[in-house]
Amino acid sequence: MREKIHRYIYLFGLGIIAFFMPISEFITNACIIMLSLNYLIEANFNKKLKTISKNKELLFFIFLFFIPLIWFFNSKNMEFALHDIKIRLPLLALPIIIVSSEALKPKQLKAIIFVFIAGVLLSTLAGLLAYLGIYFKPKSDNVRNYSVFISHITLSLMMALAILLLVYFIIKKEFPKLIYYIISGLTIVWFLLFFALIQGFTGLSILILVSICILFYKVFTHKNIKVKVFSLSLLIVLIASLSIYLGKQIKDFYTPSNPEIQLKTHTIYGNPYVSDTSVYLLENGNYIYYNVCEKELRAAWSNRSLLNLDENDSREQVLFHTLIRYMTSKGLDKDAEGIEALTDEDIVNIETGHSNYRFVKKRGISQRIYNIIWQIDVYLKGVPADGHSITQRFEYQKYGLILAKRNILLGTGTGDLDDEYKAIYEELNSDLNINNRHRAHNQFLTFYISFGIFGASFCLFAWFYPVFSRFKSRNSFFLLFFLIASFSMFADDMLETSSAVVFISFFYSLFLWGTKQTKNLIHE
Repeated sequence: MREKIHRYIYLFGLGIIAFFMPISEFITNACIIMLSLNYLIEANFNKKLKTISKNKELLFFIFLFFIPLIWFFNSKNMEFALHDIKIRLPLLALPIIIVSSEALKPKQLKAIIFVFIAGVLLSTLAGLLAYLGIYFKPKSDNVRNYSVFISHITLSLMMALAILLLVYFIIKKEFPKLIYYIISGLTIVWFLLFFALIQGFTGLSILILVSICILFYKVFTHKNIKVKVFSLSLLIVLIASLSIYLGKQIKDFYTPSNPEIQLKTHTIYGNPYVSDTSVYLLENGNYIYYNVCEKELRAAWSNRSLLNLDENDSREQVLFHTLIRYMTSKGLDKDAEGIEALTDEDIVNIETGHSNYRFVKKRGISQRIYNIIWQIDVYLKGVPADGHSITQRFEYQKYGLILAKRNILLGTGTGDLDDEYKAIYEELNSDLNINNRHRAHNQFLTFYISFGIFGASFCLFAWFYPVFSRFKSRNSFFLLFFLIASFSMFADDMLETSSAVVFISFFYSLFLWGTKQTKNLIHE
């Protein structure tokens, strides 16, 4: 009876973590504490220690917790080091608890997966309410605010995993009734639409990369010739569609919305234009700093708006530059006549920080891709990356590589990473605003900066060894999750935030050690 109670608490705890992972960091962390207490009260330590000691994969994996703990003593900033170790506690607790607990039955695993998908669905529906201004009212219209409970990047990764799991169940014909297939299909469509709503470029890109990897794997390893041909066909269609879509986006970016614009010397009122032909920055294919008459702009703007052009817009951008970009996006000369051509709606759009008329009402991935192309374009033309989320990452990693080289043997230590980043930004006189000076946004690089070549090598071994030690016996769920998590580590410091650490430690442990490692684990 006592064993059954502990077992029920264990299963209940896994279900609660799975459901609340996309919704509440507090509840998931509280539930991990509950599972840990249940684990200790259950006792049977001799049996548990035997199980743990025999599992080499687990012993290597928990280096991801112990390396930062060891490098704690190589730190000066103890407060930051303790904070970092606290965040990583699930990397120790969940693997040990799951490894030394009885493996889940197929139905139990299925239930936990669907509970997780339900939690992701609820989190995205809360985002929809925020978008509509119902109940959840974000401070601004920044798309990140539509991920109400956790980081929008972490939520997008959870959505990617949920989509792939649902696709797996559909392909394997795991549902007993047609209605379940319809609900699953509609859920997948909704998640894809929500990707567009939050402009979840990271999660969607990783979803596409994982899909391409799976199709490649099927083409080269599957024994059934029909599956090979189908996978190859799907792979070609996917890559071709992506290439065509991205090619069109790039072409649209460089194609002028008003091809008849020419350099002019004077406005219709006889005032001279200033055209900076040394700056080739574009908006909808038009040069931003061509045909600018600041005198007329300021006079005409004051008749249309109460805001001063030297003030900031609602997005804390200088209003004058927002106006210049917006007018350029419409193919207008930057003069009194151009201001007169703007509608009242255009004026409001400019005041609220919109720099391109195309994306005021039209949101989605195309807007995000345009913004990424614009950021890279201006960065390559010598404009500082400050305020640009994508190109700022180039700066983070540039400074990170310098730090990694300087601390190649032992790293900066667990607690000093943040301080070292701040110091090098100051030392090299970075163009980034102090509020935009962040760390690497690349977990693998962060390993090398923090722990040096020896500690980082242990971390990489800890991450990859459990996968490749018995690769052929790994179940599909684990391999799907592992690909998502690994790609995400190139895009962010995934072990530096609570929600991401729980996501990684939970599913890594559940799919690798919480079930029997067979290819057809659902059918057992």
